[in-house]
This record gives sequence, structure tokens and C-alpha cells, in this order.
Amino acid sequence: MEVPWDLITAFRQQIHGLTEQSERTLLLGIVLWTSVVSLVTGFIYVQYFSIDVFSSLLYVPQDCWLDWDMNVGRHCFSDYAWQATAALRPDPWEHLGPPNWPGNPYPPAAMVPFLIFGLLGKWLHWPQLGLFCYLMTLVVAVLTPALWAVRGARGLKRLVTFLALGVAAIPAWVAVDRGNSTGFLAPIALVFLVALCRQRWGLVTGMVILAALLKPQLVVLAVVLFAARKWRLGGIAVVGAVVANLSAYLLWPSNFPGTITQSIHNALGYGAFSEAISVGNVSFGKALLWIPDGLKVLETGGTLPDGYLGGLRGLIGYGVLALVVGAVMVLGRRIPPVMVGIVLLAAASLFPAVTYRYYLVFVLAVAALIVRDPEGPPGAGIFDRIGHGRRAVGVSVSVATAFSIAHIAVPGPSFPVPVAGEPGVLTAFGTSPVITTTAVVTPALWLLACAVIIVSYARRPVRDVSEDPSPVSVSEEIGPVVSAREAAENANETVSDAQKLSAIARNLQSASEARQLR
Repeated sequence: MEVPWDLITAFRQQIHGLTEQSERTLLLGIVLWTSVVSLVTGFIYVQYFSIDVFSSLLYVPQDCWLDWDMNVGRHCFSDYAWQATAALRPDPWEHLGPPNWPGNPYPPAAMVPFLIFGLLGKWLHWPQLGLFCYLMTLVVAVLTPALWAVRGARGLKRLVTFLALGVAAIPAWVAVDRGNSTGFLAPIALVFLVALCRQRWGLVTGMVILAALLKPQLVVLAVVLFAARKWRLGGIAVVGAVVANLSAYLLWPSNFPGTITQSIHNALGYGAFSEAISVGNVSFGKALLWIPDGLKVLETGGTLPDGYLGGLRGLIGYGVLALVVGAVMVLGRRIPPVMVGIVLLAAASLFPAVTYRYYLVFVLAVAALIVRDPEGPPGAGIFDRIGHGRRAVGVSVSVATAFSIAHIAVPGPSFPVPVAGEPGVLTAFGTSPVITTTAVVTPALWLLACAVIIVSYARRPVRDVSEDPSPVSVSEEIGPVVSAREAAENANETVSDAQKLSAIARNLQSASEARQLR
């Protein structure tokens, strides 16, 4: 059976039209269409196969493993409940829970939000109120990039932007569902990237310190200052992050300074092998070991041996991080600072051996800049200004961002996940059937995006800027960004002024001729 040529031509035209779309349109389109497909497949899995799709996309709701006295129905937002309980103890790093539970891996500065809202609930003798205030603050934080991006849209595009970057953003709701403080990274990352666009290096330094207080590994973001040859500010960022994290130990003076070594020991020992190979892990190491893991699963008949490639699994992410840091340092100011920031955000978030899906919340800030350029006219994204001649960069970043925001439950065998039964009774638990989602491909997409960015600017770097550019030189480097309306108004004013000058010249000429006649 021959395929009609007009059908082939129409298909090619559709593909060509898709490839010609702007990065902004590509991002919003992929997110919305992926969300629609996710709804359809989710209905099929729930209705016909009894799969817990919501737990597959987020997390199982039955997480009241201890009697925390702050449950909402069968859900306890256990990341908050665990850390709020620990933060209210004299020594938060003393073991909490059964002996087989891991130690508290949180550094002291990262526990401050839990301490604040935990104290609120304790003082009012109403723990649920502290939880509610914490969750509302977290919701505002994860929606900040969407609300900021909406300001750069017009008409119906405002609603589309908010739906794509807010309502449909799975990483945001994973953070809220867990009560995990990683959600606070969204506004920090947004301010960080916007400050890089505007080259406000002092603000960049402050955001690096804030991010490192939230998650210490994010001190890697200080590399953007070193890449821009801002050595003093880079040193301030690193030293400030270290001093602030160490100072936070004084909030829990019991057993100090032993708490320093105790918390470091807990952090280094966190992350069991079962978590490293789980479908909820979105680390670089998990992506790079897909092929050997798959071959081993086929060899053993469906399971990975305990500890398989354990040493490599824990170190491979550090190797990727070292390559990324080395590359951006070598490129220096030949790559735009905001692109360095995007690469470092991805690398710092995904290099740990165990990286849960809420760490993908950093993509919300990236998506906001793809949709709205802080230095451009309304309706323009960042790649409309810096993406000329670098189509591969814009497409790879947009695709990685889109599939990090919207996830689909993919066909395949289900597997049981333990769920808590009666709160505080660890012997009473059941299981819930979940399946794999497309979140597992996101680290591979970000590896590809980082590689494309680095290779593109290594082959064709941008023009270097001076060490301390004045406002004039910065504007010349970036180029004047004027909206169409402003340009039209300026043109009209110029024409009007020219007409006035012409009329004055004619009047002067007439007066001169009349004087000569006299």
C-alpha cells in the first residue's frame, strides 16, 4: 500500500512548522499537551487497571509513620512533620524513629523554616495551624515563577502561562505534597537568574548564599561569579554560605560542637541503595546507568542485586558536576551569565546519587525566563534575545524544562509501594500499586541540554565584556530593547518634529522674501 505524496508533504510541513516555533511556544505547547495526555492515560490506569496514578506522579498519601499529631486525614506531609518534630528537640540530629530509619540529614540552616512554623504550632497548641501556614507559604513560593511570567504575557496567554508553569507543574506539587522545603528554591532561583540577566552581581551573591542555606550543595552556584571573573564576590558567596551554615548550629546549643560532626555524618550516610535505584530518583547517576542496570535486570530476571555498582553510583554525579564546573570556568565570560546559571542550577540539583523529584523545582525559574525575558519587550522570552543562531540551545533547554514540569504515567508493570496504616503503628502497613512516569527521562534531557549549551558556546563564544562595564557599555553589549509601541511613538514624534521644523523654515523664508521686496 503506497502512502499518498500529499499526505507525506503535509506531514513534512507540520514538522517544519513545529520546528519553526519559538522556544516560548514550544515550552508552553509541550507542557499543555503532555498534561492532556497525562490526564487521559491516568484515567485509563485508574479506571481499568486500578493503578494509583496520583501516587505515581506525586507520592503515596498514607505517610503517617509516626504519631506526629498533625495529620490531615490519612496524610501527614511527612517531610514537614519529621523535620518540625526534630527541630523542636534540643538536638535535632539525635536518632528519631525506629533503629532502621536513617539519621536526620538536614543541616541546621535548612531546618530554620521548620523551626519557625513548628514553634508557631507549639505556642498556639495547634500543630495543624503551623503546618497550614507552612504549606501556604510553600504554595506561594512554588507559584512565584508562574506569577512573575504571567506579568509578561497579554490576554489569554496569561491564563495559558499560569496553567503551564503553575497548575500543571508536577515538581511544585510534589514539594507541597511532601511538605519539603526544596520548594523555596523556586523564588530564589528566579531572582538568581533575573539578576544574572541584568548583571546585578551583588544580588547574585545574596541569592547564592540563600540557596546554600536551603541546600548546602547549591553553593556550587557561586561558580557563576568565578566564571564572570568576579573573584571577590565569588569568595564572599562561598565564605558567607559556610559561615551562615555554621552559625545556624548555635540555634541548638545542646551537644554543640558535636552536632556539627553528627549532622555531617548523617548527611553523608543518607540514601540507601534501594532509593538510588528507585523510580523516584532523578539523578544524573541514575540516567547514566540506565543501560548497565537494564542489562543486569535482564540477566537476573527482573531485579538488581543489592549494591550493584554502588561505588560508581555514588560518585558518577560528582564527575558530571566537575566536568560542568570546569567547562564554564574555561569558557568564562564567553558564555552569557544566565546560561551559566541555568547549567549550574541543573548540575547542582541533579548530581547527588539520590535526587527526589521535588528537586526539579528549579526548572520553574528556567521556564519563567523562557516565557518572559526580564530585559525584553512583553511577549518575548530570553531566547528571543540571546538565542539567535543557537537554535539547538533553545530547543534542548525548552524540551528539558517542559518534560521536567509535566509528567506522564507510562505503560508498564506496576510495583507495590509500602504505605502507613495506623499512625504511629509501624507494624500495620499496606502497599499501593504505582507505575513509572516520564520523570525518569528528565536527568538525561538535562545532561543533553547542558552538553549542547557548553559545546555551542565553546564553538562560537559571545563577545567578551569588560571587567567592570559602565551602564552605557552594558547597554551596548546587550543592545537596546524597545517595544514596538515605544518605537512607533518615537517615530511619530520624530516626524512631528520634522514637520514643525519644515513649517518654521518656510515661514522664515517667506519673511525673508517679503523683506527683500520692501
